[in-house]
Amino acid sequence: MTTAALTRTPLEGWKGTAYLVWFWLLAIAGLIVMTGAWILLPLASLEEVTEQGKALAAGTTMAGTTLVFGVLPLVIAHATGLLILCSIGVQGRYDRWRGFWLGVAAVLATSIIGLTATLILSGGRLIATPSYVP
Repeated sequence: MTTAALTRTPLEGWKGTAYLVWFWLLAIAGLIVMTGAWILLPLASLEEVTEQGKALAAGTTMAGTTLVFGVLPLVIAHATGLLILCSIGVQGRYDRWRGFWLGVAAVLATSIIGLTATLILSGGRLIATPSYVP
């Protein structure tokens, strides 16, 4: 191990402790938000499929429920996470590109964890399909 590796501090590359702390606190909070956004997708899909019969009987439809209440929150969560974490990373690090890619990596990691949790909770199905009963 080199002497430079032994003398590295936790602030290596960061302009200040506040940037480092805010980045990681928001990344951890983003984990909860991203998991919630992923969970909305199968819930909205299940709602659309199970309530379609009632909606048709009432002269309306449930089409679009998955898009509005499942996909849209997921897209907004990803875009907001990227905007917040990338901007803190770019402003808070000396190397702006590393700060940008650190933000992208944090959002990607939280999304993968949220997707995995959702797949476990939903039995491996993100989109519900109607079952045919004659």
